[in-house]
Amino acid sequence: MPDMSVRSILISILFSAVLLFPGCIGGDGEIETMGEMPDFDAVADDGERYSKSSMMGQSYIVLFSAEWCNAPCHNVMHKLYNNLDGATVLVMSTDPNTDITLNEWHEDADDYDDDDNGTGVDLPYPFMKGVEASVELEIDARPTLIFVNSDGHMMAKHAGAINSIDDLEAMYELIA
Repeated sequence: MPDMSVRSILISILFSAVLLFPGCIGGDGEIETMGEMPDFDAVADDGERYSKSSMMGQSYIVLFSAEWCNAPCHNVMHKLYNNLDGATVLVMSTDPNTDITLNEWHEDADDYDDDDNGTGVDLPYPFMKGVEASVELEIDARPTLIFVNSDGHMMAKHAGAINSIDDLEAMYELIA
């Protein structure tokens, strides 16, 4: 019988591997998915319509947020922009009842990184409602990221703040 400390180390390593590589431990060298992205269809603040069918053939990240989610959500939006060059990101609100418009929400997110001179990044992401998809996925944390491959399969999910850029990049590599 192994020493308790060796057993604890082995359990810690296994648990860490599961956390670092969610949804990618599969048989026969294939990556397991977390299922298909649920249907969505919404007009974003850029006036364009986005849907599951219109996104087929390209990988993307869905960032579930809410119009009232400031620092933690805005921080994640800017980390995506600053660290995942060229990633397609759809920002979806989980809140069906808000007086904040999609344009106001987008402007608030853009302003997050502004310095005293009002300069910063204007996020190139469409902001839209995504309540039905968030309900189907049982999203209860804002922000929550879903990484979707070009076949519409969810490959990774991350809830909360981004503390490790390496982890963020590893999840993105699953769909890039």
